[in-house]
Amino acid sequence: MNEVYYRFPDTSHYHHVWGSAETLHDIESLAGKQGFVFAPFEPGGEHPLVLVHTDQEEIASTDSEPVDTATSVLNETDHHAAYQEAFAKMHAQIDNEKLWKVVLARRSDIELAQPLDVRALFIKACQMYPHQMIALVHTEATGTWLMATPELLLGRTGDRWATMALAGTLSTPGPWDDKNMREQAYVAYYIRNCLLRRCYWVNQKAVRTTMAAKLYHLRTDFEFALSDDAEIVKVLNDLFPTPAVCGMPKERALAVINDGEHFDRKYYSGFCGPLNLTDTSHPDASLYVSLRCMQIEGACCHLYAGGGLLRESDEKTEWKETEKKMETMKATLR
Repeated sequence: MNEVYYRFPDTSHYHHVWGSAETLHDIESLAGKQGFVFAPFEPGGEHPLVLVHTDQEEIASTDSEPVDTATSVLNETDHHAAYQEAFAKMHAQIDNEKLWKVVLARRSDIELAQPLDVRALFIKACQMYPHQMIALVHTEATGTWLMATPELLLGRTGDRWATMALAGTLSTPGPWDDKNMREQAYVAYYIRNCLLRRCYWVNQKAVRTTMAAKLYHLRTDFEFALSDDAEIVKVLNDLFPTPAVCGMPKERALAVINDGEHFDRKYYSGFCGPLNLTDTSHPDASLYVSLRCMQIEGACCHLYAGGGLLRESDEKTEWKETEKKMETMKATLR
């Protein structure tokens, strides 16, 4: 069965939808579609973009349901040596001319004493992280994934669309060093240029510090308007993947990632969320970048995390950042 549980940030109820699933080849194939979309890091590649149709839906509260997902970890493989090798290879290619920034991701594999109750895990994540988008997706094409993401990729409020630049990571709310400030500025610069190509009005708000789980990030919010809202799929195609999960320039960064990373990201750093593009005069979407991911396979789970590399990046510091990001999902197992 194809089913999805999702809870928007700062709300106390979740949606449970299930139904048939449609596989699509690329982002622009979403035009005129409706359902819950689950997209891989590279739409059009090996892993399909999946749209779960809402044949049935129920809405319930996350507040009153006690859950216990504690389980024993038998073994964890963090692939540290592979990360070190990938860091050295990818970092060496950053020259601030042809490649300003590239995002290096990693995976950690955890063997558990028993299979996870994925619905209980979703409820626990909702209770632990009230300010993040929580989604649990299971389809025949993708397997089972849980996400607790702070990053809006595309949303609508009234007659305006919204997105954000989210980059830079600290364990404290500051002060922010030059590396983190520039990393976030690259993302904001890219998003603004994407929006100006198609939008007649763009409002870029001041950068601010925001908290996600126990980490702090730099965030710039954008509002924008289109002369023809049917163009929103083209905007989405322009935006994704942003430098927050890929790098800059995009094409060069993607080539370096595909050559340097030692694993397949699959749906980590893709995007997910409900959308309704059937009404072209007033389409709607609430799409989030798929971060803080856990892929669940019975009694095994795979955690994913990444970080942006600039010329001055240090391998030990970047590794610690990914460890802290993985802690978001690890905490749900205790």
